[in-house]
Amino acid sequence: MVRRFMPVLAAVLLCGGKGSRMLQGGVTTHKPLLEIGGMPATRFVVEGLMGGSLQFSQILIVVPPGREDEYSEALDGLGCRIITQTQALGTGNAMYDSLEYLLAPVDHVYVSFGTQPLVRNETIEGTLDVHVRDELGFTLATVVMDNPYAPLIRDSNGKVTGSVETHLEGAEMPTRGETNIGAYWASRRALDDVLCHLHVSLYSEDKKRYNTGSGELGFPNEMVRGCLAAGLGVDGVPIADEIEMMGIKTPDTLAAIREIIGE
Repeated sequence: MVRRFMPVLAAVLLCGGKGSRMLQGGVTTHKPLLEIGGMPATRFVVEGLMGGSLQFSQILIVVPPGREDEYSEALDGLGCRIITQTQALGTGNAMYDSLEYLLAPVDHVYVSFGTQPLVRNETIEGTLDVHVRDELGFTLATVVMDNPYAPLIRDSNGKVTGSVETHLEGAEMPTRGETNIGAYWASRRALDDVLCHLHVSLYSEDKKRYNTGSGELGFPNEMVRGCLAAGLGVDGVPIADEIEMMGIKTPDTLAAIREIIGE
C-alpha cells in the first residue's frame, strides 16, 4: 500500500513485569534486558523498529522503578526516553503513565513489548496501513491459530465486536481463532479519550488499585471494548506469523528465540 501522507508516529515499548518464571529458572536479569543477537532484547526491538521504513518521532520505554539506569545504559545512543511505571498495575496502567510524555503532534502510537523481538517490520507496517486507511481507533496485528489465548470476536459480517483473555477472564478457549500477537496501533484520540476514561473511571485513589478483578488495568482487550463503546473503529489484521508472538517468558522461550535469530 502506498501511503499518500505520512502521519506522525510514536512508539511505546512496555518493559514491566517481575520475571517470576525466569527467577525460578535461576535468571536474575530483567527479561527485556536479556541478551538477544548480542544485545539487550529491548535494544534489539528498538533497532528493528529503526531499521524499517517507518519514521518514529519518539520511542518511549516504560520500565519499573529502579530500572531506569539499566535501560538508559542498554539503549545508549538510540534517543529513547525512559519512563517509569510508578505502580505495577498492568499494561494499561503502563500505557497511561506514558501519555504525558507523548509530544504533540502525534497521530498514531505503536505499542508492543521489549520481550518480543520476533515481530516483523512487515507486520507492523501492514497493520498501520489498515489502521490509517480505515481511520481506526485501535488495530491489532493478529494471527489465526489453534487454541488462541486472547481471541478476537467478530460478527457474521466480520466486524470486531469484542476480545477476551481466556485465562484471566475464565472464558472457554476456542479450538481455533484469531488472536493478537502483542503488537498494536492506537490513534492518539483513542489513547486520550478511551484509555484516560478507563483510568479515571476504574482507578481507586483510596485503594491505589483499579476496581477490576485483578486490581490492574489491561491494555488490548480493554482498548478493544472501550473503543467500540466510544464509536471508534477497531480491527484485527491477520497478517502475522505465529512465531512472532513468541516472547521472552521462560529460559526455554529465551533459548528458542536465540535459536530462531541464529545465535
